[in-house]
Amino acid sequence: MKNPQLILLLYIVLAIVEITGDITGIRPIIYVTKPLLMPVLMLWFFALTPNKTSKFKKIIAVSIVCSFFGDTFLLFVEKNEIFFLLGLGSFLIGQLLYGWAFILNIKSSDRKGDIRLNVLFAILFGAFYFMLMNLLFPKLGEFLVPVLVYGLAICFMGLTAAYRYNKVAMNSFYFVLAGALTFVVSDTCIALDKFYFPGGFPYAQALIMVTYCTAQYLIVKGCANYINEQKG
Repeated sequence: MKNPQLILLLYIVLAIVEITGDITGIRPIIYVTKPLLMPVLMLWFFALTPNKTSKFKKIIAVSIVCSFFGDTFLLFVEKNEIFFLLGLGSFLIGQLLYGWAFILNIKSSDRKGDIRLNVLFAILFGAFYFMLMNLLFPKLGEFLVPVLVYGLAICFMGLTAAYRYNKVAMNSFYFVLAGALTFVVSDTCIALDKFYFPGGFPYAQALIMVTYCTAQYLIVKGCANYINEQKG
């Protein structure tokens, strides 16, 4: 399948069915659809960027693979908490890879970024990190170190996405930054659902998946835009 529109439609349908499974609590639907999301998104990514090869593209592809493993591991958290750590570790690697890819964008550009805007983003992400960790700290227990480290990774990814301002075309910047911020929202919902609210909060999984699927779509779309703007 090489038609990007059809692949994107399949991704949207899978996401809707998976979220329906979360809302209704029908686990077989989730087990079938959730592991398919990232492979389909990968197909879409490659369909959007045919005949394009670069280090950046390979890094983004590996990050999508890490997200696939993260999705799959998190399906089995109810069976054993080790799967939460495995999923967290997979997404940790994925976030670091996204950040690395965005740094490559920044370093390869000969345009100047906005220092004042960069400082503002650093303050905002730093404040968000410390407020969220302060809120969760008493409840993390044995998950303290993994969550602290992952929190740094997601903020690193978001910050590097923000630092692409004026370093890449705006149609790539806006998609990627919107995706990064939506990913932060999704992961914040996971943290609050698992650690802060006893028994979780209503429709948490549905909200997590809506924001997660949206975030991945936005990031991949923005990265594809960047790739297609490059010569060669």
